[in-house]
Amino acid sequence: MSAELNDGLGRIAAAFRDPRATDICFGSGSVAIDRGEGLREERPFRIAEDEIRNWVLQHISRAGKSFDAKSPFIDLVIAPEYPGGFRHRLHAIFPPLSPSGILVSLRKLPEPGSLSRVWADSPYYPCLRDIVRRHETILISGSTGSGKTRLTTELLAEISPSERILALEDTPELAPAHPQFFPLISRAANADGYGEVTLRTLLRQTLRMRPDRIVLGEIRGNEVLDLLQALNTGHQGTLATLHANSPREALKRLEVLSLLAAGASLPLSALRELLAGGIRWIVQVERTPEGRSVRELVEVAGREGDTILLRPKSPFPNSANRFG
Repeated sequence: MSAELNDGLGRIAAAFRDPRATDICFGSGSVAIDRGEGLREERPFRIAEDEIRNWVLQHISRAGKSFDAKSPFIDLVIAPEYPGGFRHRLHAIFPPLSPSGILVSLRKLPEPGSLSRVWADSPYYPCLRDIVRRHETILISGSTGSGKTRLTTELLAEISPSERILALEDTPELAPAHPQFFPLISRAANADGYGEVTLRTLLRQTLRMRPDRIVLGEIRGNEVLDLLQALNTGHQGTLATLHANSPREALKRLEVLSLLAAGASLPLSALRELLAGGIRWIVQVERTPEGRSVRELVEVAGREGDTILLRPKSPFPNSANRFG
């Protein structure tokens, strides 16, 4: 965002230059900024509705996208607008879905090839790095803003430069320092209902593109069934993220999404066999008042009857529940 814009947008741009700031959510009536302690409202702070609209429409146009009454919301990535700036993911939702006016949510993203590390100080990071290097599949689970995308980006940078990584996303957020990282972006249908390319379609194409690693930016739909089948047919070393509150809930969510995708054609026992055989590790990340952290790392240790076994792992080698 350019500081030459009106005072409100200029102040937002200045706030985002703060290295602690990760998210800004604003409308004409309020602005909230996350500097590592959750969203905190900034007062006094007010931006005119028409200036917000003009600014959002400008970025929609630059990105080659559009919105209309059928889809009064947008999700895109903004390139840096000043030297040393950051990419941002922009989400905006318009009236009448938002009766109080346009609501904008900005998320700071790492620059492509950035070597800066956020998660490297976590005691779990050496464990996770070794898991990735051993070609074992990791599911990164957590709430919005917990750091799933940033942790995925940093772990991808640990992969050998000789490996080919294909990443599937709705919005291009991943940006690892890796020479063979290739993002594939889904596409919504146009105003006439044509041209949609889903993550499931991209995943099927990816399997024909000789990937050493497949990365799924966020599991949220029927692509999960194709992913589980790929994991059980040789495509190990995959990284994927999912919104869930615990490793057990992450498995339940995958189960529900798979059943919705397959309908009655997939027995529950067969699905749980796919889950237990395809996913090796689940890492639960969280955001607390002290910052973002790994709350739990568990190994998927097979099945016992209808129950998928989860074995917690400690990051400390001398503990009773040691890693490895």
